[in-house]
Amino acid sequence: MKTVFFLTDCSVDSALFVRRWLTDQNEAVIRLTIVHPYDIEAGDALTKETHRVAKQQAVTRLARWLDMIPASTSVELKPETLLASPELAAKIHQHLRAYDYILVDEPAGVLMA
Repeated sequence: MKTVFFLTDCSVDSALFVRRWLTDQNEAVIRLTIVHPYDIEAGDALTKETHRVAKQQAVTRLARWLDMIPASTSVELKPETLLASPELAAKIHQHLRAYDYILVDEPAGVLMA
């Protein structure tokens, strides 16, 4: 089983990128961890309520994004939201888990920084 990490901003373009990649991987069984990092609104203090609202918005965005990914018996999707910058979210996941592949649909410097 291939383990794959993908960091998404929940854009349509990123969903199309993942769909194309999954189409090319039709012979393999894949565990795809999809992480959507989120933040609170600028100027808001980090409180229990602001965190709850931001997390709910992120969960809703990620659920809509996942609807654009076709279901497959050979792909196990593991969606997650994380209160962090994209760079920090990528670092956290790379330190905590081992992945066979990291899908990148961003400029090269984002994950290398």
